[in-house]
Amino acid sequence: MSEWILKIVPNYENSVAVIPARVIECLNDATGNDMAVLIAALRDGTGFDPDAVCRELGITKKTLDSALSFWEKNGILTVEGTKGSGRSVPLGKKNRKADPEVSVKSSDPRPQRTEVPPLTTEEAARFLEGNKKARLLIKDIEKSFGKILSRAEVNTVIGLIDHLSLSPEYIMLLVAHAKEREKNSVRYVEKLAIDLFDNGITSYSALVEEMTAVEAAESFEGVVRKIFGLGKRALTKKEKTMIKAWCSDWGYGEDMVTEAYEITVNSTNEPSLPYANAILEKWHSLGFKTVDEARAYQKEHSAGTKKNKAGSKSASSFDTDDFFEAALKRSYDKK
Repeated sequence: MSEWILKIVPNYENSVAVIPARVIECLNDATGNDMAVLIAALRDGTGFDPDAVCRELGITKKTLDSALSFWEKNGILTVEGTKGSGRSVPLGKKNRKADPEVSVKSSDPRPQRTEVPPLTTEEAARFLEGNKKARLLIKDIEKSFGKILSRAEVNTVIGLIDHLSLSPEYIMLLVAHAKEREKNSVRYVEKLAIDLFDNGITSYSALVEEMTAVEAAESFEGVVRKIFGLGKRALTKKEKTMIKAWCSDWGYGEDMVTEAYEITVNSTNEPSLPYANAILEKWHSLGFKTVDEARAYQKEHSAGTKKNKAGSKSASSFDTDDFFEAALKRSYDKK
């Protein structure tokens, strides 16, 4: 006879959770959070409040959704409803198709407006206790910034890891970027991370590529300042985006920008980044890579313009002056 014959006396208190026996088959793949969410979902009560469950279990909504998806995939739960109206989690309705009016699936899995949720002291302590990489990351950040992080800063770092699923390597690259700019602030790192996340830059390799492009654009800003006579005035965000496109996205150098500048001044009698951007954007759309190609294009269509003025009204001809007037209007309309 086995020595492991036990008598179990459960203490139900005021609530009971009935767990299906086949859950045992999923235990090897289930996490502790998965099990906690399952118990919360199956206990008797009047409904399933996602916000309340997150607070009770000390988890984020992303972790909650991951757990619910795990149990739904394994046929234990069927999740109904939308995030806005709450979610009901009925048992024993496998393979039931959700009503189309309440089944809302976004084509973009990322939040429309990303925010790192606040954590309590207990939630932060619980997360760090089970995550060695997070503890090491915080030490590395403190060493890099030369200061001990506050409780709020630690909570922010945890949010970047848990809520945005960013790797420690990703976060440390942002820390290095911030330090180079003498911005020894976790808040600055958080803002960078959220902006990048909302633009779909979530992997370390994508971040390296983006940072390389940003650094190249920042270096190229000095060239553009000299060409356009901008002096030391601060560039607007839109102007920075333009310059980044010229340098990093389109591969244009000083010669192409100078050519666009000269056409701009000849057409408007003043330097204008938006006007030059319209010219460079047109050249990029036509696949031009060199000044010779751009000049040949200008010469060809200048000849067409003169021909039109001499009496030809061909509908297929293109008036260069009309193009630049339209480009200028479009550029300023976008301001």
